[in-house]
Amino acid sequence: MSTQDTLQGGAAEHSSLPVTLRLTAEEIEKAQVLARRDHRTRAAFIRVMFLRGLASYEKELETATA
Repeated sequence: MSTQDTLQGGAAEHSSLPVTLRLTAEEIEKAQVLARRDHRTRAAFIRVMFLRGLASYEKELETATA
């Protein structure tokens, strides 16, 4: 089953898929340092930052349309 089939079938809603992301060396090092402080893997830390940023962005959109 291809990734596209999985996405269309709805299975992706309950599982995680890898994502490629470009960061500078400085950004990667900063994420690594902060991840260690938070006792997380770098990937888990970056995911948390994405989710926080997404929530913030969605709030901005709600404010802009209100």
